[in-house]
Amino acid sequence: MEFNIGPRMLKTGIAVILTLVITSMLQLELELVAAIAAVLAMQPSIMRSFTYFKEVVIANSVAVIFSLIGIFLLGNHPLSVGAVVIISIAINVRLGLNKTVSLTVLTIITIMLQSADGINVPFIINRVSLVVIGVVSAFIVNALVFPPNHQKLLFNRIQDAVDQTLFLLRVIPNKTMSVPTLKTEDREIEKKITKIKDYFDILVEERSRLFIRNKIHFLRSIVIYKHMIRVLEKQYTLITQLEKNIEEIEAMSSGKSHVIKKLINEITNYSENIFLLYQNKIVLDRDLQRETKNAMRLTINNLIEELQGSGFDKWTYVFPVANSLIELFAELDKLEKFVRKKENQPIDA
Repeated sequence: MEFNIGPRMLKTGIAVILTLVITSMLQLELELVAAIAAVLAMQPSIMRSFTYFKEVVIANSVAVIFSLIGIFLLGNHPLSVGAVVIISIAINVRLGLNKTVSLTVLTIITIMLQSADGINVPFIINRVSLVVIGVVSAFIVNALVFPPNHQKLLFNRIQDAVDQTLFLLRVIPNKTMSVPTLKTEDREIEKKITKIKDYFDILVEERSRLFIRNKIHFLRSIVIYKHMIRVLEKQYTLITQLEKNIEEIEAMSSGKSHVIKKLINEITNYSENIFLLYQNKIVLDRDLQRETKNAMRLTINNLIEELQGSGFDKWTYVFPVANSLIELFAELDKLEKFVRKKENQPIDA
């Protein structure tokens, strides 16, 4: 069984240590509350930590207000505490503060149960201070300790998924992989694409960060990664269409199936070259690349001509594949232009 301690786990532990040290120095009671706040506040990015801090301020204000109202009107009976918790959760959800519900509930329970003799203002201030200390500690640690390189992490995920899709695009036309294995690969790619899109959202959120060394380069990278994800999605669509229709395509005349397989091979190589170009591993000659793209366009035109006059049944399994190829080619063409811009290389009109 693998046992890995990632940066986020390590930062969470450091944030808890920092929180406990601060609460001990300030001689604050219920330091456990501050430690819990630090754990909950550790987010995958600096901007999400900052956003979480703002949400905590609002959510705890709601918690304090409802706690005071609950004590004043209902007392601290368990049923009263439960009713206030339910109402506060509903308010948090309504305000879009879903991530801070746990801290809100913790604040309400702590304040109401410790207020048997009436409203204790010093205790409330102490309780809110504990939450603030925990959240601020998590934010500081997240910003200063092992700050994540989101661009590198995102590209590594994209590259991993693209390697898998390109592999499938090479083996599916030759039918050299079993159906169960293909299904497993499909599920893995689908999960990877979902995680990549979620992580891309984190990168987009970082645009609001004040301290970015080269913001123009950062914004260009966001655009490039956006198009890489689109290419990945188009590749996955092509894979699913090939799996559904490869048997019928094989049954067509050798000329038509050969055209489709040739185009799949060309577009696979084109995809690979663009990602290698982005990594500065190869240099693509503009004239040679233009000839390659013209050849692919010609192949697409040949495919359309080959299918002229074909029956409706043939179009039902050929058109989805042809359409997926055309859409993938269009996205790859866009991606190449953005990659060349990044490298300050001339772009064809």
